[in-house]
Amino acid sequence: MPTLEPSTIVLITIAISLLLFITESVRFDLIAVGVAAALAATGVLTPKEAFGGFSSPAVMMVGSMYVFGAAFTRWGVAEVIGTRVLGGSERSELSLVLRVVFVSGLLSGILSNAGVVAILIPVLSQVAKRQGMPVSKLLMPLAYGSLLGGLLSVIATSKNLAVNGIVADFGHEPLALFEFSHYGLIMLSLGALYFVFPGRRLLPEGREERSLTEHYQVRRFVTEVLIEPSSTLINRSVADADVFRRYGVSVIGIIRPDSTKVLAPGPYNRIQREDTLILQGEPDDILRLRRDEALSVKKSAKLDDTQIYSGDVQLVEAVVPAGSTLAGRNLKDADFGARTGLNVLAISKHGALQPGRLSEVRVEVGDTLLVQGHDRDIERIQKTREVLTLAQLETPPIGRGAWISVFTLLAVLLVVSLDLLALPVAAVMGALVVILTRCIPGKDIYHHLDWQALLLIGGMLALGQAFRVSRLDQELIRLMRDLGGLMESPHLMVAALLVSTAVLTQVSTHIAAATIMTPVALSFSEQLGIDDRAFIMAIITGASLAFMSPVAHPANAMVVGPGDYRYRDFLRVGAPLALLLFSAAIVLIPILFPMRSVV
Repeated sequence: MPTLEPSTIVLITIAISLLLFITESVRFDLIAVGVAAALAATGVLTPKEAFGGFSSPAVMMVGSMYVFGAAFTRWGVAEVIGTRVLGGSERSELSLVLRVVFVSGLLSGILSNAGVVAILIPVLSQVAKRQGMPVSKLLMPLAYGSLLGGLLSVIATSKNLAVNGIVADFGHEPLALFEFSHYGLIMLSLGALYFVFPGRRLLPEGREERSLTEHYQVRRFVTEVLIEPSSTLINRSVADADVFRRYGVSVIGIIRPDSTKVLAPGPYNRIQREDTLILQGEPDDILRLRRDEALSVKKSAKLDDTQIYSGDVQLVEAVVPAGSTLAGRNLKDADFGARTGLNVLAISKHGALQPGRLSEVRVEVGDTLLVQGHDRDIERIQKTREVLTLAQLETPPIGRGAWISVFTLLAVLLVVSLDLLALPVAAVMGALVVILTRCIPGKDIYHHLDWQALLLIGGMLALGQAFRVSRLDQELIRLMRDLGGLMESPHLMVAALLVSTAVLTQVSTHIAAATIMTPVALSFSEQLGIDDRAFIMAIITGASLAFMSPVAHPANAMVVGPGDYRYRDFLRVGAPLALLLFSAAIVLIPILFPMRSVV
């Protein structure tokens, strides 16, 4: 039986991984681990080479930046900045949009762009409400600004750090901390100018003015039932009556015979004779429950909002952010209701309400939940960042931990800029300072790390190693020569790399696209004998142009629900922006990063 060439194995591995990324049939981190394992199992890489990416400086750097992001979130640093710059006195829509793009971009230059979006979504929801404008006019500029912020520094995104790791592995000079900041500022400014006229006109108007219960069609899944004298539920607590869990039904309210209301009842509230229960669930499940447990429908009752929320019980929208422990799980497995005391009345994915038992729906980043609960429970879950509620909450005060976190990060940036310490070393030391000074409780550190992103980077770095070991780069160069004059034109090579990376980013992830294309770029620069910076910037830029799909980046996914966006909105607004920035990059990259010959 003939054996496959290592280069063929690498190509097959890339093809299979891309297919899995596109279909989303397997978790992204598992795909990356599988890539490393496959390359080791087939002998393309040694086990040390295949799994070395998981302990690479890039992974340590990304982990350290998550620690800083968690500290900034816990102490409300970015939230306070966003509130003070974006809130306050009344401003025009144009002024707000421009501020949103620049604030999100500049913050994303040093913090995770997904984290910045998560922090500013509630802020902008309240700003839009005060200004009387659709929040859809602000959230897409927020997401796009954060993506462009990834062009401001090496530490801006995990994708940049992964690219820098591959550059170092190839024996090239790693990118300096702010080496391409001037380029990033130009691109961010162009993105902001896009929204001055054409982009702002293309932004959707958002949902029509309706209550949350109408928008989420709550009445389809909420029913009032009367406890009959023969019911077995009488004198049992809500928690003790496991019959509700068995039928997949939630008790979201109790109305006593004297009209007293117990909304979002706790586990110890008891059911009494002639109580009216407000139940949420699939109509068929409620029908079976009524039949089996002697419950009758109150035909004269007409459900209104006051029977779902009032007083200290709120009804709010909540978004699942990147890094949430809820992502990738269903509410039942996550034990969401018991842990949080909250009831989920509806789940929306990309604007589509999910049918079936909500407890069994797999929740993903960007999904929007309609949540009912007491103020204290909503505030508590907002602090954990498991979901982002769009309720009005007080901005946390700037305290000791905020100042320590800010000055520690500034110290890291300073020592790296002065070449006193290598970036990975300085970042890890800075993260340790944040932890040891208890800006973040030590026991909570591992909950704040985005393990999916860390595993994705570690696994995909093996592809870069395999690309070189298998000499696939040389075969690709020969193929490019056969295609014609592309190899003789570095400017065309920049365009080709940028387009290829941008296309891969739309169908997979920005990290996967960047780690697949960086070895190609470095090999081309070696073959042409020119400086590699222009080609590297083409990869970083292409992986940042994730504008045309809500699933191309977590920052996009998180604004879909709150902004009531559809897929077509991202295509309509994002495609012209991508074309504008692509054209600008083709002109700017060769000018700002000259392709000089190297010895």
